[in-house]
Amino acid sequence: MKALEKIGKTAALAAILATTFALASGCNGVRRRLTITSEPSGAVVYLNNKEIGKTPIATNFLYSGTYHIRCYKEGYETTEKKYKTGTPWYLWPGFDFFSENFVPGEIRDEQSCHVELPLKREVPENELWEAATRLREETHNNSSLNYYVGGDDYVDSNEEAEASEAPSF
Repeated sequence: MKALEKIGKTAALAAILATTFALASGCNGVRRRLTITSEPSGAVVYLNNKEIGKTPIATNFLYSGTYHIRCYKEGYETTEKKYKTGTPWYLWPGFDFFSENFVPGEIRDEQSCHVELPLKREVPENELWEAATRLREETHNNSSLNYYVGGDDYVDSNEEAEASEAPSF
């Protein structure tokens, strides 16, 4: 009788494993895609400081969270944006194990982010000269900079040290 019980338990375990394998084999998990567009299109996109291409572009992402997006295009201001991906209910802790491993087929988590790039403002040459002159005057008039540019309160530590003193370690 014990031999039959052992065979029955083994058969039950084999059936559970076979069912689990059958369910899991048809599962592709969750496919996460982030599509980034811009106005104007054709901007170079950096995702978390890694260049991924030009807009419009779609890329896979591994986790829900905050991503740093930077877009650059000649003639436009470089624009930086933090994008927080949403977390759908099937990726909540507890549910995520089953949605990744046991749901047949593929679940798609499609997210999109749009970035507006304003035109770069051309600064007239006279404004640049005025700003440079103003900064130069502020630098020369700022007394707190004397320490760095040779002011009287700067003392070289080697001048104060006596020649007979041995360095202490």
